[in-house]
Amino acid sequence: MRDNAALDPENRALYSEILRAPAGYDLDAALATTYTLDFETALVVPATLAFHAAENRQETLETPLALLEGLERLSARIAIFCEAGRIKAVPKGANRLTALLEDTITEVTAPRGGAFHPKLWLLRFVPIGGHGAPRLRLALLSRNLTTDASWDLSLSLDGTVGGAIHDQNAPLVDLVGALPGLASGRPTPDHVATMVAALAEDLSRAAWEHPEHIRRIGFAVNGLTDQVWRPQIGRTLGVVSPFVTDGALQALCRGVDPASATLVSRGEELALLASETLTRFGRTLVLDEMAETEDGEESEQPSRGPVPARGLHAKAFITERYSSTEITIGSGNATAPALIGGQNVEVFATLSGYTSQLGTVEAQLAPERLGRFLREFVPYAPVTSPQEDAAEHRLEQVHRALAATRLVLRCEADEDGRIQLHLSAADQVTLPDNMSLRIWPVVAGIEHGINVTVLNAQEQLLARLALRDVTRWVGVRLRDETTGLEQHFTLGTELTDLPEARTAEILRALIENRDAFLRYIRLLLGDVSEAAKALFAAGQGGSHSGVFGNNKDTPILEDMVRALSGDGRQLRDIERLVTRLSDPDTGQSEVIPEEFLQLWETFRSVIREDRRHG
Repeated sequence: MRDNAALDPENRALYSEILRAPAGYDLDAALATTYTLDFETALVVPATLAFHAAENRQETLETPLALLEGLERLSARIAIFCEAGRIKAVPKGANRLTALLEDTITEVTAPRGGAFHPKLWLLRFVPIGGHGAPRLRLALLSRNLTTDASWDLSLSLDGTVGGAIHDQNAPLVDLVGALPGLASGRPTPDHVATMVAALAEDLSRAAWEHPEHIRRIGFAVNGLTDQVWRPQIGRTLGVVSPFVTDGALQALCRGVDPASATLVSRGEELALLASETLTRFGRTLVLDEMAETEDGEESEQPSRGPVPARGLHAKAFITERYSSTEITIGSGNATAPALIGGQNVEVFATLSGYTSQLGTVEAQLAPERLGRFLREFVPYAPVTSPQEDAAEHRLEQVHRALAATRLVLRCEADEDGRIQLHLSAADQVTLPDNMSLRIWPVVAGIEHGINVTVLNAQEQLLARLALRDVTRWVGVRLRDETTGLEQHFTLGTELTDLPEARTAEILRALIENRDAFLRYIRLLLGDVSEAAKALFAAGQGGSHSGVFGNNKDTPILEDMVRALSGDGRQLRDIERLVTRLSDPDTGQSEVIPEEFLQLWETFRSVIREDRRHG
């Protein structure tokens, strides 16, 4: 936060900055909550955390060895909780590395029947030397873990873990502690539940560093109990919310002079509001079309130009009370499920500071700040289709039923070594008339799926796949045949009887030749940031320098000898890799050079000797 410009679009923060460890610290654990999720973003996150050089998302996605090593290093230390049935579909086939996210992602449902809607990151960093207290970082966002490029708002707080309990954190502690128990279908993995409990304990004792001009920070969570929180409103009101309902807005602006109330939302949402609601706001504003791009791609304009967006997604409630300005940000929209009934699980942070320092509501929305990207809303009659609305409702009902049932994928190896996937469901789901359902394994793609009319305990053969393409994720397409409306999404299943060799098969598919193997060895041995930079620079091409290097590269042998004097992590990583890529009977491998295997046997004997003396 800079000066008194809390909502100034020039205050930019890259996602990678939020995830980056402070100097002198390593990431120890990371927890994220989101409503929707896409696999590409989930794959990039571990690489971003592991390799600080990975600033470019597409560059990272096009470097599979970096994705692989990010997952290998950190997937067990990352927990992502998302709404069941809200993982985006991948009809053309997903990256097979999504299999390594199976224990990272847990699908959950809101306990009071609404949506699981909080968006936060909680990260714990530990000193590299092992001395000193851990640090926490809390990030509250308005965006989901997806590729959407929208106008968003975030708050990032750093703090230290001490001995005293801080009551202000109690709502957050309750939310984090409740997450494993909200799992839908497949239970939360034990190691994830243990990590989350430890994070909740540290969170209860976290003391936060306040942004400039902020005197107090308060947290609130809705949707876990029947107690519903909403911001306290003073003499003025500014609402920034992409989704709005009449009841929530009327409750928020009760007692506020319309001349002192401003509403910023999406035009299609404002068009659905009652005229009585609109008259309670002196100004109703929408994002100017010039501030958006059609495809959400990065703008080539300089930083003073329009912020690239795909619509408004930020949420904020701003008010002046006594001599203070209060800004509430978080996941909740100005809607009844978020602020009136409390059905949705939402998280909020309210920041308070002197109005003379933080600014008024009018100042936060002034033309030289956020206001320069806004324009007056011109009322219009929305075009609605009762038939399509009814179809959307039917699709959503089946969507929720599919997300609520426990799906099981049973693996069975056939004579050709391929895996037959047998699909069943704990609870029966029957399709209404004029609706079709197609289900497919996400790595294989929609063409390799089956059409389903009913899901129940009776198994159906879903597909026959190579072991490396088996995951617990299935793609789903629901279609209303009357209107042609469709919903595409991904569901998680409980994967049973999975052969232990799957991870090794995935590694063999990615490390397909000796060049790739040696590039990966360099990544394991090198400094994290420098190794990543080299790998991204090489892309998927390039050639290796041989086991003993050349005049441009540090020899691998030298790096391995240096690793012996460290903590041994790199050599343990190499042992894990060599074991997975080698034939268990002969110890040989098509992708590992023979001279490296001979060299590695020498290192193995040294490592064993060190362990005996350890």
